[in-house]
Amino acid sequence: MKKIYLTEPKRLEIREEPIPEPNDFEVLVKIAFCGICTLEQRLFDGERKIYYPIVPGHEASAVVVSVGKAVKTSVSVGDHVVLDLVNRCHVCPACLSGNSNLCENRFKKGQRVLGGFSQYMVVNPEQVQKIPSDFPLEHAAFTEPLSCCIRSLRKVKASLGDTILISGAGTMGLLHVKAALAMGVRVIVSDIDAVRLEDAKRMGADEVVDARNPEQFYETIMTITHGHGVDSCIITTVAVSAVESAVKVLAPAGILNIYTSYGNKPSLPVDMNTIHRNEFVITGSEGRTESDFYTAVRALSNRRVVVDDLVTRIYPMGQAQEAVEAALSGSTYRVLLDMEA
Repeated sequence: MKKIYLTEPKRLEIREEPIPEPNDFEVLVKIAFCGICTLEQRLFDGERKIYYPIVPGHEASAVVVSVGKAVKTSVSVGDHVVLDLVNRCHVCPACLSGNSNLCENRFKKGQRVLGGFSQYMVVNPEQVQKIPSDFPLEHAAFTEPLSCCIRSLRKVKASLGDTILISGAGTMGLLHVKAALAMGVRVIVSDIDAVRLEDAKRMGADEVVDARNPEQFYETIMTITHGHGVDSCIITTVAVSAVESAVKVLAPAGILNIYTSYGNKPSLPVDMNTIHRNEFVITGSEGRTESDFYTAVRALSNRRVVVDDLVTRIYPMGQAQEAVEAALSGSTYRVLLDMEA
């Protein structure tokens, strides 16, 4: 089988290795498609490092090849599945308190970390969730990013009838839009790219707002919300100015979620008196829990969230270098690798 290793920044290497042998408590899967997430892009670019060499990839769909005899789940050979490739130790304080997305041991060397850029993988049974056999495996690869959006929306307590501002109309911003609309939330999207705003509107956003002029941005949002402001805002762009603008249009007791991560360490551009007097809640969201992932599986399987228009291009695994560079170009939504091609 083939595996794609990141051996240093900007260098991917395809290696031939034996198909791994699962033990009695593991499941062997054949990867179908794997998305190229922002994490993979930052690892490739050298902005972030876990260790070298590493097999990237964590947005994966697959087919079950074999099931260990001690595995107690109902998954069977031939099942179409999605993979929750976050490692969870289940014993640290974060895991035990219901925040397994923050597991203290999830990136420790010596365990399987990421790994989706591989034709075959051995995984734990709790990392495998079945999907309908007629659901496209390329769309199933969106389960992981959708689960992160679901956690993000849960962090801002999004509920039926709320008005939410999604700042940034990239892949994850638009995936937030789709998930929020499925929850009955009125969605406003802001960005500085007119084409992406058009796409957001086409994908169902109730309103779109050009964020280039801060004063006009404020006036437009307040007009849309009849002077009240938005109940919450989720930041999916690395533009720090987006946070400053969002705080100005939050309704009293509003919630601001920093969904994106930053390559540098920007300070929060907010007057603390504003937080105090309006009882704003400022939070972040990192990854997803098992519950978020399960919700994403159901939302996609039941066609409550449709993602076909977020697939920009699918590359064969032999063109992984070109695929990651395309994902980094800024002109695409999600780029996928076909691990069988």
